[in-house]
Amino acid sequence: MIELRTDQAPWLAALALLSALVAATTAFGGELDPAPADTTIAETGVIDTELAWVKVRTAREAAGRDRHHEAVADYLEALAHDARLVPMVAQEIAYQKLWREDAVKSIFYFRRYLARHPDQPNREVRKGLAMAYSWSGYQPEAVALYQQLVDEEPTDGAARIGLGRSRMWNNELLAGWATLRGVENEFPADTAPGRESRDFLLVVLDGYTPPLELKLDASRDSDDLDIWRFGATGTFTILGNKLLQVTPSWGVYSQPGHADISNPKFTLGFQTALAHNWALHAYGWLNRFSTSSPLFGGTDNLDWTTPGGDFWLTWIATPRLRLDAGATSAPVETFFALNNQLHYEQANASADFRLSRRFSASVAGNLATYSDGNDKRRGSARVIWKREGKWEVQAGPVLTYMDFSIPYPGGYWAPDWVRNGSLEATVKTRSTHWTWRLNGSLGLEKETGADAVTVGGASLRVGWRLRPDWLVALEGGHSRSSFSSASGFNRTFLSLSARAFF
Repeated sequence: MIELRTDQAPWLAALALLSALVAATTAFGGELDPAPADTTIAETGVIDTELAWVKVRTAREAAGRDRHHEAVADYLEALAHDARLVPMVAQEIAYQKLWREDAVKSIFYFRRYLARHPDQPNREVRKGLAMAYSWSGYQPEAVALYQQLVDEEPTDGAARIGLGRSRMWNNELLAGWATLRGVENEFPADTAPGRESRDFLLVVLDGYTPPLELKLDASRDSDDLDIWRFGATGTFTILGNKLLQVTPSWGVYSQPGHADISNPKFTLGFQTALAHNWALHAYGWLNRFSTSSPLFGGTDNLDWTTPGGDFWLTWIATPRLRLDAGATSAPVETFFALNNQLHYEQANASADFRLSRRFSASVAGNLATYSDGNDKRRGSARVIWKREGKWEVQAGPVLTYMDFSIPYPGGYWAPDWVRNGSLEATVKTRSTHWTWRLNGSLGLEKETGADAVTVGGASLRVGWRLRPDWLVALEGGHSRSSFSSASGFNRTFLSLSARAFF
């Protein structure tokens, strides 16, 4: 797990970690297309053109078998034997770098090829460069180049889809949506641009940040705590490519024998790219919890107004490594804790590393300080196997550990320690108008003084694109684990949402 310093308050620990990450950007530079380490062609002093072309043919064969690492190595060896082949194969190297998910370095080779063919249209190579910009996180550069390509040839569906994608990834939500809808409308559904635009629009409606989302959430814990919440989120593009989110919501907490707790909440969110490989998400909210009569035999009604927030900073350190760090301040969601105005502040950090095309690993850790003087440590590690295609499958083991400095203080679940080992799996697919996602887990969980118990859960999410700009989604599930809620019991939940672009 990632360890944070325990001799600091969680907020200070998070800020110290973020300062270190920000300092690292000075070394990284943030400059577009720094020269990669393998871009200098070896000068052997001996030109062997015949051997160079043998290596080129070997590289092309490897590329045809999707063995992109081998292809790049053979191409570079070919250039080491005869650097005069650069004008002929630089774009081939660029595509192999792109397919092996090394998009930043592919930019160098695309540019190198274009520099050696300035008098040719080079349309396909420029489209490859635009894609490399986009995959590397250089969305403004990708948008500019794709726009140039579309202006030259408005009937190029692939370029228009690339422009729409890059605009979406650059937080130009309405412009990106309009571009993609234009392709969907103008190209027949059985053509490649028609199918690709339709599929991507469904993905956007189902999983991206829409300009409008209406959502109703309901959950029931095994201690009979019911939580209902209805909210609406409006998302606006401001300052060019930054997102501002406004979310008013209304929640109700109910439990037999107690007056209901009403919870109006107002949230403001902000999302922005700080550089091509840095992103910031920040949310702040104001909660009010109130009752019409006292709880737990008290003399005063509950009337608690409290601010809170959540932010995290994402750094794509390399194409295979993602780091996140952030902090959270929030109330503890049990009746006793809300009545006693308990809240916590938490620092978080995680790392995700892609081991290969199919395997990845991640670790995460957090430290939390509670307003009653308690402290929590939690960490997890997982390995994920992923299969892409019409049916996307990912599965793997996950280990989780948590402990509290003051076990069982009352009001919320706080064991001396608890550990969980589970297998988790997710299956996703989509059709013309529908999306489906099934999650499941099964494992063992053990806490202090108790035998290990079998835990697990399942959930299903179904989305339906009922109109071109609207998607309705229904999700429900059950989790049998002490980690399911603040009270440490099982939870059953249901969520209904409507998402729309305009």
